Amino acid sequence: MENQDLVTYKYNKGKREVFPAHPAVKNWLFNDDEEDEAMLVHFMATVGEKAGMNSNDYQHLFPAVLRMLKSKSVWAMNEK
Repeated sequence: MENQDLVTYKYNKGKREVFPAHPAVKNWLFNDDEEDEAMLVHFMATVGEKAGMNSNDYQHLFPAVLRMLKSKSVWAMNEK
């Protein structure tokens, strides 16, 4: 599976922005250096969809997973 199947890219004022491809999280904006995080949430949404999870669930779960991984991403600090 190619990266372009997992994420999409847009350019805003010359800066690349990364978005996960999964419909439940496709509007989540990641910086250019957070492509791995965008792919992770894409896969989480793919697996979670089978259990009936929705985008609200991922907003709580994803930052917690990043914190468990000791991530320094802004997304890891996003406690709701």
